[in-house]
Amino acid sequence: MKTAGMSLFLCLVAAVACAQTKVIDSMDDIALWKTNHTDNRITFSADAQPKEGQGAVHLDSQVATTFAIIYRRLKPGPDWNGYDGFVFWVKGDGSKHFGDIRIQAGSWNRAWLGNFPLKDTHWHEVKLAWRDLVPAGAGTPELGTADGFRPTDLDFIAFGKSWNFNTRHQRPKLAFSIDELRLVKGIQPNRPRRKIETFPAVSTVVAKMKAREPVTVLALGDSITWGTSAGGNRNAYPALLGEMLRKHYRNDKIEIVSRAIGGSTTAKGRQWLNRDVRGVEADLITIMFGFNEMAQKPEERETKTKAFTANLVTYAEEAAGVMKTAPACVLLATIPGNGKHWESLDCYAEGVRELGRRHKNLTVADVNAHFKKMGFERFKTLMADGAHPNRNGQREMAKVVFEAITGEKPPE
Repeated sequence: MKTAGMSLFLCLVAAVACAQTKVIDSMDDIALWKTNHTDNRITFSADAQPKEGQGAVHLDSQVATTFAIIYRRLKPGPDWNGYDGFVFWVKGDGSKHFGDIRIQAGSWNRAWLGNFPLKDTHWHEVKLAWRDLVPAGAGTPELGTADGFRPTDLDFIAFGKSWNFNTRHQRPKLAFSIDELRLVKGIQPNRPRRKIETFPAVSTVVAKMKAREPVTVLALGDSITWGTSAGGNRNAYPALLGEMLRKHYRNDKIEIVSRAIGGSTTAKGRQWLNRDVRGVEADLITIMFGFNEMAQKPEERETKTKAFTANLVTYAEEAAGVMKTAPACVLLATIPGNGKHWESLDCYAEGVRELGRRHKNLTVADVNAHFKKMGFERFKTLMADGAHPNRNGQREMAKVVFEAITGEKPPE
């Protein structure tokens, strides 16, 4: 009787487990997969040592490229809406890099992205809830929400590199294997957030700097923050700001950490948050985005500004969510572009100002107004190209942020 009872118990456990997951692709048949390149930017083959079943797919991208994927089409059934995300097996290449998963619903713009570390060279399970997958653009709703797309809308899935670019401006080479892709029930998203209303004011960080306590400032943004066309990070506003603060407060314990990436947006910042922000315990974060996600038409500006500022807040809240305590936050009002984009980003700058008016605990460094006040002819001399300040322009930005933080005039 005990043996029969145990057998029944095991059968019930197996039945429950099956009900909790549904196989999308066993990865036994690699013919179902295709690649977006024919020039060997990414190759794929059968893995001789699968985790489950008869096979697994191994992909290899040893060419330094930002985007290279293998993909297949999906045919979801109505029951897909009853699941909470994906689960699959991964075998990494032992590197510090991350692999990407990309899913779409009908078009390239309706996409959601996630990533996973490749350090573990043994088969291990990766679980991604729908809300772990970040919308590819600020205007794309979260997957699985009442006002967004549902899992039954999905028709495309890819693995590989989907805008896989890092803070050193490297396009990493990587390889990994995938097996047993399933839908799963009962998982929760792992994207903790702290409401922006709970962030401390910048004055708390100023007090620490005055007391000569250790302070970490984390700079987030795109190529402008990275220092493109000005010589890179060492000449970018965050590094210059650090020099000013250390000298002003006679505090050598003020550390600047930049996690800016050229070409980035609020959405891409969210996509790579676990790689770039997790593990940094910042007292203060500075954030500026905008140029790479600007409205292309004047009639789009109102809608795009709402989406941009909402995603900016989400990014700040998610960055704070992976830290032990919430940091203070300085938002930079997006600087103007040169030439034809002199006015294109003013709507985003005003959106940032509105966030500052709405949330008194936030500090806005109005670099946009600073450059506008000096006029276009003077502004042109501070720009290296259409988007990026030169070294003098970066110093002007650092001065504005310094004054916003300290309430005092910056050094000349």
